[in-house]
Amino acid sequence: MKSNAELKMLARENLSGNWLLAIAVSVVAWLLTDALTGNNGKDTAEYVLRDGEFVRTMVSHPNSLFLLIAFIVGGPIHFGLASVFLRLARNQESTFSDLFSGFHYFLKNFILNFLIGLFIFLWFLLLIIPGIIAALRYSLAYYIMNDNPDLKPLEAIELSKRMMDGQKLRLFYLWLSFIGWFLVGIVTLGIGFLFAAPYYHATIANFYEDVKKTIPTT
Repeated sequence: MKSNAELKMLARENLSGNWLLAIAVSVVAWLLTDALTGNNGKDTAEYVLRDGEFVRTMVSHPNSLFLLIAFIVGGPIHFGLASVFLRLARNQESTFSDLFSGFHYFLKNFILNFLIGLFIFLWFLLLIIPGIIAALRYSLAYYIMNDNPDLKPLEAIELSKRMMDGQKLRLFYLWLSFIGWFLVGIVTLGIGFLFAAPYYHATIANFYEDVKKTIPTT
């Protein structure tokens, strides 16, 4: 098994000469699944209890249309994002259109996205830690679906859980290693994320490739 430092080195090698593609797909994926679900709705006045009295405050709510769009395209886009970075990890040619390859299996990816979100939400209802563990368990599902598009969504989830058995803490440490990069993204008003996001996705793709050697998906 490769160390996290080795996985990140492989990611940098994969991105060499492919940064423009990696940045483009990362930005578009973010726009379609996360950016538009932020505070893009209308501001409404609400009264909150503060210091013993109700104070009028303006609260911004996400636009329901954008939330719906993100919900519909989320699964296919996550599949496509995994496809792009898997191909880079395997030194295969990839194009921007690969980001939308998940729409060829729209229903499966839609259901997969719904089930993963539902299961993680239910675990988070218990406590934060079980929710994080659940997110770690299901983290390889889209990569698995790329290699096995004939699988049913639940089968991909179950295989991800099996592959992550004994690997969750390793992936968690890998997540933590990117905190500094994400902080740079925040400090630079998002500019740093142009490099941090592709670097992260490329590293996770290599993590999947490494784990797959121990537990093949095909």
